[in-house]
Amino acid sequence: MDTEMIGALEEAMGEIWDIARHFDLDPFPTHFELVPATIMYEFGAYGLPGRFSHWSFGKGYYRMKTQYDYGLSKIYEMVINSNPSFAFLMEANTVLQNKLVIAHVLGHTDFFKHNAYFERTNRSMVDTTSLHAERIRKYEFLYGTHAVELFLDAALSIQEHIDPHLRFRRHAEAPSAQEPRRAPSSGFEDLWELGEDAAAERERAAREQEKAGLTPQRVPAEPEKDIMRFLIEHAPDLADWQRDVLDIVRQEMLYFVPQMQTKIMNEGWACATGDSLLLTERGFMRFDQVHAAGDNMRVAAGGAGQLYRITDHHCERMVPTIRIRTRRGLTIEGAHRHRVQLADGTWAPLCDLKIGDRVALDVGAGIWPAAEQPCGFLQAVPSTTLGTVAAEAGSVWTVMRHMRGRRTVNGTTIARVLETTGYQQGMTGKVLPTRSALQVPQTLGPDLAWLLGYFVGDGNTTKSGICFTTSDADLRDKLLALIPATLGLTPTSVCDGTETGGRWRINIHSRDLLDWLAGLGLNLQAKAPAKAIPPVILRSPKPVMSAFLRGYFDADAYAGGEGIRLVSSSETLIRAVQIVLLNYGILSTQRPKRDGCIHLEVTGTSAARFLAEIGFALPRKQAALRRYVEGHAQFKREDLTDRIVAIEPGWADVYDITVDTRHSYVANGFINHNSYWHARILRELELTDDEVMEFANLNAGVVAPHRRSINPYHLGLKMFEDIERRWDQPTKEQQARGAQPGRGRAKIFEVRELDNDLSFLRNYLTKELVDELDLYLYERHGNEWVIVEKDWEKVRDGLLNEMTNFGNPTIVVEDGDYRRSRELYLVHRHEGRDLDTVYAEKTLQYMYQLWGRPVHLETIVEGDRILLSYDGTKNTRTEL
Repeated sequence: MDTEMIGALEEAMGEIWDIARHFDLDPFPTHFELVPATIMYEFGAYGLPGRFSHWSFGKGYYRMKTQYDYGLSKIYEMVINSNPSFAFLMEANTVLQNKLVIAHVLGHTDFFKHNAYFERTNRSMVDTTSLHAERIRKYEFLYGTHAVELFLDAALSIQEHIDPHLRFRRHAEAPSAQEPRRAPSSGFEDLWELGEDAAAERERAAREQEKAGLTPQRVPAEPEKDIMRFLIEHAPDLADWQRDVLDIVRQEMLYFVPQMQTKIMNEGWACATGDSLLLTERGFMRFDQVHAAGDNMRVAAGGAGQLYRITDHHCERMVPTIRIRTRRGLTIEGAHRHRVQLADGTWAPLCDLKIGDRVALDVGAGIWPAAEQPCGFLQAVPSTTLGTVAAEAGSVWTVMRHMRGRRTVNGTTIARVLETTGYQQGMTGKVLPTRSALQVPQTLGPDLAWLLGYFVGDGNTTKSGICFTTSDADLRDKLLALIPATLGLTPTSVCDGTETGGRWRINIHSRDLLDWLAGLGLNLQAKAPAKAIPPVILRSPKPVMSAFLRGYFDADAYAGGEGIRLVSSSETLIRAVQIVLLNYGILSTQRPKRDGCIHLEVTGTSAARFLAEIGFALPRKQAALRRYVEGHAQFKREDLTDRIVAIEPGWADVYDITVDTRHSYVANGFINHNSYWHARILRELELTDDEVMEFANLNAGVVAPHRRSINPYHLGLKMFEDIERRWDQPTKEQQARGAQPGRGRAKIFEVRELDNDLSFLRNYLTKELVDELDLYLYERHGNEWVIVEKDWEKVRDGLLNEMTNFGNPTIVVEDGDYRRSRELYLVHRHEGRDLDTVYAEKTLQYMYQLWGRPVHLETIVEGDRILLSYDGTKNTRTEL
């Protein structure tokens, strides 16, 4: 980032601060630093700058770096909860990205300052972390790096097992008279006082009580959730420095707890599948192509015949989908909450549709690209022949002698020419002249499009070119005339059978032609069921598309007393043709497969429109269609809606766009609704058009929902928006109870101050929001993910269970003197999810390292109570 860009960023900081204050945010003073990507990886991996070293942080560093290098993820910012707060911006970000990061950071620091769960956090944690790191370096010097690293391995394996509420319960407690606080033996004031001496004293006291016939006091007196604290106080064999290391890990983990408790609040939709065809200003494009283009494109919005600009887009990988099919055979597949327009003009998500519902179709939009598509061809450079070499270095025989290793007079010259020309042995000295050279126009026009359409219908490839087949003399003559005119190639014609009953084969021998066709997007290896309309045609203007369809229908369709019938074994091809015809205002209907082929019928008014807009080039088919149209004085009025006849579940990548003004787009002939959200900061900052698009791309990636987890940015944003809307516009019943309109922002600030994620979800996640965000619970059954619950209250409670204890299993210390032999007995409070026993057994080995005696863990696996144990040599499993 150069000096000018840094200056622009500094200038924007003041403006963004003023905007934040205008929105009544009250953040900590915030110090921003611009750092390279490597520093950002380090901070992201360590969580705090200056933290102690451990190999697991290095592992996190390289994971982040690899994901960034391969474009899988990107760190935009990091902010530290302190006063003043510290935030780090990445140099590789654009100025706009860093402007928006600054605004995002101020939201974080306002939350840090005012939320009750951050009230007791260490606001000087950066300094404390540096002191922690210094002490651990001292221990490495005194006791060896390897010993400290092994102990850190054990400590970090259980770092999540703390009690974040302990500080609230015990904050005001004075030291017990029976156990007065002692000065820390390690010399560090923040170390727990209970060392080896205290543990030994407790053991002696317990033995004395036992000798006196008294029941020894249970340790712990009640189940202890804070395993880290219990080990610091009660582990019998830990040295002072080891207790200090445990306390360091525990303190730093406690610092991160408020962020974990409020991640959704603090960080506060994807729809159709990628193969859906969108109607855009560049023609018909697959949804995944529109997403990949990622620029300021315009699309048809439905019902208006006009184009509107895309302002946002994103993709969600492998989500549950629903695919609907209509009576005419049109299909659309999308995420459960993807909305389509119904016949009455209202919107409904796919998950709420049922067989018999009628959906609106976008018919007769008439939107086409203006310019023909480029289709030029660069001739291949001919290979060097032996004759070419001989012309520069002597006779062919001399060159051949040289290549066999014989001595020749011109050996030096021959060697130089062989090297400079790149001659490959095997070429002969005589070059046969080609029949003709491929010559195509610079853009794809109607004549060439008709030829491509006929090739898709009745063409095939050979080893040396392509071949057309037809039983119509008129088509034979048209092909023989059109091929030289459009391709510059001379075809040959062979009749299979008699002149009256056979078929003509028109062959074109040209490997360049094969390369050119492949370059246009034709899959030359595809069999009939896999044929498709070439992308270059889908992006062509109306005259070119009409010519292509004319050629294809000349090959594979017929006209008669029932209108037009197109026959193909390719579902992809039929579907695309049906969608394209809608743009002309032509309705068509797929009929069930017969003999492996799909029949697409065009009748009534749509057949008349086909005659006027496209027609046949083959005279007899054109005449038959004209007789059909003229034989009807009038046709029945066509219904521009369609009835759903099938609904199927599935999984797929899904894509979404936000369309300016109309908030809808046309895909697969359906009118689809998009998601829509404009960031408040976007409305306040004066951004250029390019910056608006850059922001849209950035925001889409951040707030997109995730497949198998909750995206806190997405859920938090939607919930805060919903709270503000509901408190700004209370219902009549709420107003009767005293609620006043326009209190949305005040309510948001109240929630920010008092709630954490659990209370936030419990109090403000509504049935309407669960439905809108398509939240549900699912489980894996075999190789498939199956939705197991959609009741909104159970979904909410399921989310709460997932977030209880930050998603970690709740394990408590039940007995620190199990079997009267100082063994440690832990109990897993089973809440519906089994432990990963392999992980649990490895963690028990670490616990043994910390406790110094056998360790046991009681849990439930597949409904059975079992006891996992480690005695220092082996893991065992016992049924209880």
